[in-house]
Amino acid sequence: MRKFRICIGSDDGETMAMTHLGDTKRFYCYDLVDSSVSLFIGERVNAARDMEHAQSDKMKSIIALLKDVDIFVAQQKSPNFIKIAKQTKYQPVVVDIKNIPAIIALLQDEFEQLYTYVERRKNGETFETIPVLLAGS
Repeated sequence: MRKFRICIGSDDGETMAMTHLGDTKRFYCYDLVDSSVSLFIGERVNAARDMEHAQSDKMKSIIALLKDVDIFVAQQKSPNFIKIAKQTKYQPVVVDIKNIPAIIALLQDEFEQLYTYVERRKNGETFETIPVLLAGS
């Protein structure tokens, strides 16, 4: 069984927040399994939400809260997303849709590519690639 865990920032659990991942109220975590199954794992309150955006402690606090996640999903390629890609084991992904079930479907469509990135990172490799996934492409 091949799987990876994703995190989507949302204020309502239905749509992705239209801001940086670190500025959302909650993180919603799902396991994607073999491109066809998604399992809701749970939600986590973003305790670092009110920290200054540029603070490196904010990024570290969020990563500590989401240490079991493989992929962070957002609608913006923020400076912290670029740092995460270059310096950590986590894979950032940017999408252009807001509806969480549609985001999950889009990620499942790209399961093979994303799984490869996750495995490379689990093996200690870091790289700058941040996939931008567009609905309908």
